Amino acid sequence: MINMKPHSEVVHRSLLQRDLMGGIPQIGLLIIFILCVVFIYGFRLYFSAIPIFVAYLVMRGLTKRDNWLIDFFIEAIKQKDVYIP
Repeated sequence: MINMKPHSEVVHRSLLQRDLMGGIPQIGLLIIFILCVVFIYGFRLYFSAIPIFVAYLVMRGLTKRDNWLIDFFIEAIKQKDVYIP
């Protein structure tokens, strides 16, 4: 008799997860880096490092629950609004 069970393979969890830099997606890290360069080096506002660090912690907390949340948020911002008359 032939065994007709579906064949299952072991897949490592690291192959299913997406690559994150610093615990957040690359686009989020790019946004934080640009804010850091503009405010700290450009405007010499050194106290702005605190809100930028808080923004990093918020992004990391949101990414911990859902890896794609930051990307969905950015795509929603970039989406063109269409008004139907």
